[in-house]
Amino acid sequence: MNEKRLYHTLRALAGVAMLSIASTALAQTSPPNGPMPFASYDKNGDGFISEAEFDAARSQRMQENAAQGRPMRGIATAPSFASLDTNHDAKLSPEELLAGQRAQQAQRGGGGGRGWNAPSFAEFDLDHDQAITASEFEQARTQRIAERAKAGYPMRNLGNAPRFEDIDTNHDGKVTSTEFATHQMQQRQRGGPMP
Repeated sequence: MNEKRLYHTLRALAGVAMLSIASTALAQTSPPNGPMPFASYDKNGDGFISEAEFDAARSQRMQENAAQGRPMRGIATAPSFASLDTNHDAKLSPEELLAGQRAQQAQRGGGGGRGWNAPSFAEFDLDHDQAITASEFEQARTQRIAERAKAGYPMRNLGNAPRFEDIDTNHDGKVTSTEFATHQMQQRQRGGPMP
């Protein structure tokens, strides 16, 4: 009787181990759906994406998707590095990548997905001085909540929405376009609510 129990216990443990190994391997090889996050491109972590990093990351994702039988749709119309590099400095900032991804999503007609209904920096920079103050942030957020509710799309998860202080990472009392774009990318990667 003890041998039979031991056999079944070992068999169950082996099954659990196999499931664990398989799920770990799947999680490591499955690329995320949707746009690639900035960090997937910026392999050297310098805060910018070079054309070589851009091409390598895109190529790697195409190969991974093809190996899983999921060829990338729309690759023929995907934006080029040059089209995303709007200031022509031969590197992409987080803002440039995010703006390009948002434009591509809008062009495909997919503006309703999680993260893509996120506001732009300009929507919060009410006085157009290239910085968002706490009062501008609250005023723009209140207006956005009201507009979305009126359109029939009430904002969910408002209790967990980021505060001004969460976005003002250097705590100087204003949010720059870089801080704003970086925060949006982080929220999109985490699946968190937008401002």
